[in-house]
Amino acid sequence: FIYLTAWGLSRGNSQTALHLACANGPPAVVALLLERKCLPNLCDSENRTALMKAVECQEEACATLLLEHGADPNVRDASGNTALHHAVLCQNSSLAARLLSYDANIEARNEVSSANLLTKCL
Repeated sequence: FIYLTAWGLSRGNSQTALHLACANGPPAVVALLLERKCLPNLCDSENRTALMKAVECQEEACATLLLEHGADPNVRDASGNTALHHAVLCQNSSLAARLLSYDANIEARNEVSSANLLTKCL
């Protein structure tokens, strides 16, 4: 299963092993999957990455591992949200700061909001 996921193949619900590990939070499993060359920017059926899943589930250690392994914080999901949008929605300033330190776009707008994230972070 890990071998298949490393090549970007996913389960029927379009979530990879990396998505599932980030949702359940064992950082050691996330680290193992990344060491085995799982691709951190693959998206599920809602165009959400494992980083977005880690942020939604407030798994900061998992999010940090993903960022350290090249996860793009500016990928947009089906609603136009980035990982930073998800951090702001969860009111997690620590994760928001971490994403910003990895060049998350604070001016990104989603489909719902006309205000950018800068106004929500202040």
